[in-house]
Amino acid sequence: MTLHRDEWVVLEDLGDQPEGAWMTGTRPLDKRYRAAAAVRDIAGRGLCHLAPDDVLDKLAAGGARPQWAARITPLGRSVLTYRALQENPGAFVETATAPQGFKVRGADVDVLRSALACAEAGALTGVDAPALRAALAGAVPVAGSRQHTLTPTEEGLAAVLAVLHLEFLVRDSSGYHHLVRQLPFDPDRATRPDRHDTRDRAGRPAQSP
Repeated sequence: MTLHRDEWVVLEDLGDQPEGAWMTGTRPLDKRYRAAAAVRDIAGRGLCHLAPDDVLDKLAAGGARPQWAARITPLGRSVLTYRALQENPGAFVETATAPQGFKVRGADVDVLRSALACAEAGALTGVDAPALRAALAGAVPVAGSRQHTLTPTEEGLAAVLAVLHLEFLVRDSSGYHHLVRQLPFDPDRATRPDRHDTRDRAGRPAQSP
């Protein structure tokens, strides 16, 4: 599911903070304030980190202790960058013949090509541009279908997944899960913290949204 308006607002505010800086709040995260709920939710998606109690104590610095503090993660910054780059045209990549592999939709190939141009320009630092280019160079249209076949290396598959995951978070596209269903492993479970773990690291019990 894509981010809601309140979640985008909080993520943008976090992105405006200096690198490594914490953004603090005075209302408890376990209450149903809109901003607090948005912070909890984007932390559960791995887009920001919540500060543990010892960090909150240090942030007080002789003044009032904040109820919570959060700072953006590299994934959170990539999501903001990816959304800002959506209107940029993608570079066309010539394809080569490949026998078999994973199926991606034609629209998702366009997304990957656009992201490749951004990654090669240095705008998407979390995406391995050479690996993504190599994966796209092997994309072959499937006869009678709008899908393409990719036969990427492990690094290429990771780059494709990273881009389609950003597309899912920003536009709620189904291309990411279309690819994930073909994999023998669950990349979400392997790479992203769940909501319960994130809140535990913040020193608070898990709460219902």
